[in-house]
Amino acid sequence: MFFGIFSYLCIMNHSEKAMQNKKSLLQRLLFLYIALFLVIATGLVHSVLGSFGRGAETGMEMGAEIAEKLQQGNPRMIYLLGDVHILETPENSDTIRIGSTEINPVVTRLNLIVNEPADGLSPLGIVFRSVGGSAWLYFFALFIPLLLLAVIILMIMIIHSLRRSIREERPLDPRNVWYLRSIGVLTILSELANSLLSHTMNHRAAELLANSGFAVDTSLHLSYTMIIMGILILFSAEVFAIGQNLSEEQKLTI
Repeated sequence: MFFGIFSYLCIMNHSEKAMQNKKSLLQRLLFLYIALFLVIATGLVHSVLGSFGRGAETGMEMGAEIAEKLQQGNPRMIYLLGDVHILETPENSDTIRIGSTEINPVVTRLNLIVNEPADGLSPLGIVFRSVGGSAWLYFFALFIPLLLLAVIILMIMIIHSLRRSIREERPLDPRNVWYLRSIGVLTILSELANSLLSHTMNHRAAELLANSGFAVDTSLHLSYTMIIMGILILFSAEVFAIGQNLSEEQKLTI
């Protein structure tokens, strides 16, 4: 009788410690996911939203100019080639003189606004070519922010799932594995899409600036930091999946 009561108390104590350890683990996971979310959100605010604000202002100016040309009966295709990588600048670049100090500017990036004949394009066709002079580049540029928005939504869903697991003291939702895998794939895909967009614009800029003295870098540039981050997220998803499988096998064994 005494041995049975003692065994029962030991089991209850072990179970309580296991629950406390699990709750502590979930809290650490929640903290890490919130930290990761804040880093991603901050990066988006500084890069995407900052670029979006500048791009929106430039787009409004271009739209006003397009509308003015249409009203004058002289339709023009006006489009943006942004973040063009420059290898060499013309030799006759203006030298800036401040007192006895001379400053020779070296241009490494350019934003170009190109003004070309519309060649019979409709007003809608002109608008859809306002990025890179191509309709598919216009929609491709809109596709990249949608990928980043999907990453943010998935991160919020994971954080919400972790908070619910802690509050209800239950195991993690297996769907979090798929959420993490999706975030990793979308992170890599968004970087590849952004690099391909920039690469295409650089090629178009190289054609336009062929005889201007500017040498455009037409090589493909990738942010390996984003690629590595996406791979690490995929790795953490697989580790999480292995942990869940081992936990389920242990329950079946018991």
